[in-house]
Amino acid sequence: MSRKEEYEALLRELERTPDGLENTVERALKRSKASRKKRRIWGVPAGSLAACFVGFVLLVNLFPPFALACGNVPLLRELAKAVAWSPSLSAAVENEYVQPMDQTQSQNGITATVHYVIVDRKKASFFYSLDYDKDLGDRVEVDYAFGDIHGWAGTAGSYCEEAGELKEIDMTFVDRDVPDAVDLTIKVYTTPLPSETEPAEENFKDDMLEEVIPEEPNYLAEFTFHLEFDPYFTAQGEVIPVDTAFDLAGQTFTLTEAEVYPTHLRLNLDDSPANTAWLKGLDLYLENEHGERFESAVNGISASGDLDGEGYASFWLDSPFFSKGEHLTLHISQAKWRSKDAPLARLDLEKGTAEGLPEGVQLAGAERRSGGWVLTFTAPLGADRMMYSLFNGTYWDENEAAYTISQSGSSYGYSDPETGAYVDDMTVFTETIPLAGFDGGVVYLEPIFDTVTVFDTPVAIPIK
Repeated sequence: MSRKEEYEALLRELERTPDGLENTVERALKRSKASRKKRRIWGVPAGSLAACFVGFVLLVNLFPPFALACGNVPLLRELAKAVAWSPSLSAAVENEYVQPMDQTQSQNGITATVHYVIVDRKKASFFYSLDYDKDLGDRVEVDYAFGDIHGWAGTAGSYCEEAGELKEIDMTFVDRDVPDAVDLTIKVYTTPLPSETEPAEENFKDDMLEEVIPEEPNYLAEFTFHLEFDPYFTAQGEVIPVDTAFDLAGQTFTLTEAEVYPTHLRLNLDDSPANTAWLKGLDLYLENEHGERFESAVNGISASGDLDGEGYASFWLDSPFFSKGEHLTLHISQAKWRSKDAPLARLDLEKGTAEGLPEGVQLAGAERRSGGWVLTFTAPLGADRMMYSLFNGTYWDENEAAYTISQSGSSYGYSDPETGAYVDDMTVFTETIPLAGFDGGVVYLEPIFDTVTVFDTPVAIPIK
């Protein structure tokens, strides 16, 4: 029987009875497990529902024809898309590392369902969907809360929702483990749809200078789900002692340990008190003996700071938890620094000049408007083609009075300083910073970094 005939037969059985469904998945799991006897399997969720669920996820990820054939099963298609952005979560799903939740609540014509969670000792990723009538109007958004639980980072804002679309909420713990259970509250509200036409650049600048007074959302529904985690999943993870000292551009560090979890990996560093600069960023990756690379984490936390200093002490990457490799080596290709005695950047707004900007950053414009100043900077994109922040959120005038930067905006490319035309340069990005209400002529900004070191040959540090 061909692969196409296999999944067509599977779909026919799906349409019949639950028993047919269960038998089909059981056969799929047996085939899958037989082909994976040589690789490490970290867990299968308990219960027949879990076996059915992860079996289908496995097929969707491993067999593209099956994913296409599941077009008439929306949840399967959305599951495949929901984890596609994350190599770590995709690997977890392919290895049946999923805990189904399947909790549903309805209120005021809106139905919320928490479908499943991918959880380990330090992180939980919840996948949910909303169903509602199309005539709700405007844009549907949500707020999240986790009861009285503290010490976590991750998703905390609102998202634009589409009916039936699978969405993700991440909850990551830094200095404590994931609890046994959480109360996830999802609040649903609507906001006016944005204009279909882009505002003119001049209007955009004025809008950035206006004071933002958030309105209390008009909540349409509120759901609270009590979600208990399987202890098997919350115990998963390995801490690998390394304790290796190394040098980066004359600064000394010790890679103390690597924390390997199914959802991500953390590298923990100690810096020497004798260092003259704070470490403010790294371009890095892990590689095993098979040439598999594990890059810096995306769409989430990529680093966390040192509680005793101003640099970064922990870097987060994709996880090798499910890989076949036995050895790992860290490679560092670039480092960003902030000298411990570096002065603030001084900008003469009237003259359009700047001193002490970060390496590679240029002041592209300083424009006085009725609501204050709008500053424009250009900077090179990172090695991963991602934009990044240039300055901290406080600035000062010549009398050392402090002000707060309430917002900023970034975009790829830049505007030609002479013609004003947009230049589609994908090696450069533009950051726009409004100084609302500021009427002085000189301002001091605090750069996040001031110098960049690029290693032609990456610094290699064995981990195991």
